[in-house]
Amino acid sequence: MARTKENIYNAEAIEVLTGLDPVRKRPGMYTETSRPNHLAMEVIDNSVDEAIAGYANSLSVILYKDGSLSVEDNGRGMPVDKHPIHKVPGVELILTRLHSGAKFSNKNYQFSGGLHGVGVSVVNALSQNLEITIKRDGSIYAMTFAHGEVVSKLKKVGSTTKKDQGTKIHFHPEAEYFDSVNFLKSKLISLLKAKAVLCPGLHVTFADEASDTTEAWYYEGGLKDYLLEQLPVKEYLPKEVFDGESVETEQEVSWALVWADSDRKDNEQESYVNLIPTPQGGTHVNGFRTGLLEAVREFCELHALLPRGIKLISDDLVADLHFILSVKLSDAQFSGQTK
Repeated sequence: MARTKENIYNAEAIEVLTGLDPVRKRPGMYTETSRPNHLAMEVIDNSVDEAIAGYANSLSVILYKDGSLSVEDNGRGMPVDKHPIHKVPGVELILTRLHSGAKFSNKNYQFSGGLHGVGVSVVNALSQNLEITIKRDGSIYAMTFAHGEVVSKLKKVGSTTKKDQGTKIHFHPEAEYFDSVNFLKSKLISLLKAKAVLCPGLHVTFADEASDTTEAWYYEGGLKDYLLEQLPVKEYLPKEVFDGESVETEQEVSWALVWADSDRKDNEQESYVNLIPTPQGGTHVNGFRTGLLEAVREFCELHALLPRGIKLISDDLVADLHFILSVKLSDAQFSGQTK
């Protein structure tokens, strides 16, 4: 192949993508591109992190007729003061710079699902427009973006009481980045329902403007009630769902499990880390199964329940096992931005 000036490889040929350009250039590295549901998840997770930290108890999601989505919470509200080094409001920094956020240390969030620092900025980068409204310290602020760029600077647009606080993000995904630009409603509902289960005291609502319907979730019984709701059968082993929790300084774990013979093709087995679904499992699920196997083995040996020469293996327990496992870690490690 003949060499031309165009394909000479030298320093001049090296490109440096800045700002949110890397996201728009390679969106698949930062989010799922089949549908924009993962964008919704990023915004929702920010609100849930406020709830986990004890600053919010309300989460409201609206799916509009035009295909846009809004997420609103009553947390502390994103920072509106200027950053001492970057000299722009905190909210602008969060929405326009990758790897910016307050979750890299444990000062503001002991447990957090948004640990990569790119979540909401990715939402902004892949949206044709995004509007954010912040209620904080008795004032209401607003800011707008288009294709990840600032359209109108942060400004005060009203006043409210000091107790009225929170953040609302309304965004419209850009069609060119997704196979289908429409949110999958069923997935949104499943996600929101799970958040309500895993975060006691959080009131979650979902409104669909097109169908004029609203759903709400609030679980007092947590994992136990949720697991029973998912199972179509009434007979379990043990007769009562086995649930519990363990709380330590830097980690918490809660679980609910039961054995039930159902007609479902797949057992109800859900796991979460910092309220983020982990459908592919992970070390937390492996540890849970190993611990369960060891506990059952020890019980059987103690009470001489197994015939001589017979040893329980993991498959013996997993066959009809249904469980919900929720782990909270102060420094969770996910395999990538899509978790």
